[in-house]
Amino acid sequence: MPLRLAYSLCDRIIVSAENGYINSQREIAFAYKGKMPVGLVEVDYEAALRRFIGAANAGDKISSSNVAQMFYDGDGVSQDEEKVFEWMSKIEGLPYGNPMDGFSGLAKVYEEGIGTDIDLVQAYKYCDLLSPAGDDDKARLEAQMTPEQIREAIRLSHQWQEEHNIFVPSYYGLEYQEDGTFLNSYRCQAIGGKAFGGQALKALDTKVYRGPFCRWG
Repeated sequence: MPLRLAYSLCDRIIVSAENGYINSQREIAFAYKGKMPVGLVEVDYEAALRRFIGAANAGDKISSSNVAQMFYDGDGVSQDEEKVFEWMSKIEGLPYGNPMDGFSGLAKVYEEGIGTDIDLVQAYKYCDLLSPAGDDDKARLEAQMTPEQIREAIRLSHQWQEEHNIFVPSYYGLEYQEDGTFLNSYRCQAIGGKAFGGQALKALDTKVYRGPFCRWG
């Protein structure tokens, strides 16, 4: 990128960030962290943290998960597990972003007890909501849980899906297969107005959200 163009872009992003535009606050934070857009500014973890905090306080889910990650990694700040959990636990209540942003991070903090008590039920719930991406994690958690805990986690996952009108394959009894299809474990299940009887599906009518490009996404 030509130097003059880079500085012009940087100036515009900084000005719009100062004017309270959340996307710009988040983008300049990523730039200060050395992420996209790469080379826009010099890497400055403290500046990145300030910008992420500003965007998170304005309601941005991705920024809140990145604040948590920086406290976990100790980037520009001392490592602090209580702060990790504090910023992760804010995410569900923030208005901007996909509804499932941050769920992989929430599963991690509850499974490992990062800044909070270990809660495998909550960890499993968030992994189930990321189905099928969280299926391997669910299998690992199941080995540590009682049947009652698993049932409660699934109940909480279904409750969240019904409240938000967002459904993942496991809600319908669909099991992910190695070839990328889903096998309906029920004899017949209605999905999006269509009935499927024990057959593999290439696609679903339901919408599944994925998290941001962040380990805590």
